[in-house]
Amino acid sequence: MTHASRSLRTPVGTIVVLRYDTESWARATVFPGQAISFSRPFGPGILSSRASSAEPARSALVSPQRKSEGGAWARPEVDLIVADYFEMLRLELQEELFSKKQHRKSLQPRLNSRSDGSIEFKHQNISAVLVGMGLPYIEGYKPRGNYQGLLEDAIEQFLDANSGFLGEFTEIPRLNPSSEKLPGPNIDLLFEPPPERILGPPGLSTPWTQKRFTQIDFSRRDAENRRLGQLGEQFTLEVERRRLLGFGRDDLADKVEWVSQTIGDGLGFDLLSFNHLDDSERFIEVKTTGLGKFFPFYVSENEVRCSEAVPNKYHLYRVFDFSRSPRLYVLPGAISSACRLTPVQYRATI
Repeated sequence: MTHASRSLRTPVGTIVVLRYDTESWARATVFPGQAISFSRPFGPGILSSRASSAEPARSALVSPQRKSEGGAWARPEVDLIVADYFEMLRLELQEELFSKKQHRKSLQPRLNSRSDGSIEFKHQNISAVLVGMGLPYIEGYKPRGNYQGLLEDAIEQFLDANSGFLGEFTEIPRLNPSSEKLPGPNIDLLFEPPPERILGPPGLSTPWTQKRFTQIDFSRRDAENRRLGQLGEQFTLEVERRRLLGFGRDDLADKVEWVSQTIGDGLGFDLLSFNHLDDSERFIEVKTTGLGKFFPFYVSENEVRCSEAVPNKYHLYRVFDFSRSPRLYVLPGAISSACRLTPVQYRATI
């Protein structure tokens, strides 16, 4: 077996050495603490990047503007809004209708008469914490950073006290789609810019000290769901063919190949497509989820090395909200440059 090591510079300037082998996995996360943050997109899959200078101290994570609205949130208030959020999350995952505005209105008298905007921002903070934990979040509440450390503790305690909450959703249709999806006539509407950086402490959990809830790894469930992966690849295959047809390149559209099926799932990418301008090859790795745009995903050692070997050809297509309304964003180039990679599994030899 061959091994490779590479050094990644973290936002605080320290060096982390990741050891890769053929059975190692890393979770790619386009959210808190990543060394690269994305600014204005210039078109599908094309973006500008800048290096993040430093990770702020945990004590500086509370936004002064939000803190002044009714004062700092007390623990009873945080517990109330966390419970309310999880009730809405339950309804959303079960695809039941609910009103976010009505939930906020009902909370106001119990939250020191805080403004609607302050309550909404706190709901968005909860989304950011859940994304950082690799858990489902309410898509209508876009993750926002600048949150209290108290919020993380309240969420963990809620899940600890309601240990069966997450398990209720592992088999729901939204996370386990079974039917094929075809892109609409205007594929330009499918492409969105990558999610922006969320300010928040990345941290590493210490379950051996907390002795709390057993966390379900929804990202790994996505990675191991072969049906979901195949449906996402098939969807993206059709998107690529239509993209090339839209540029009048019928010749190239006919050559797009689903290589993970025709050759095998081990090349480091799933689809072989082409650049409509110069006929150059485009290696496309597809990552699919039934959850939202900010949800993290797994990448293999092979995919990371392939993207670094041929960054000019490599494109990661992240397909999200697949069960309801599939859309995607594109990360071109080396995965290690576009995402913060967290090592989550190693192969050990003695």
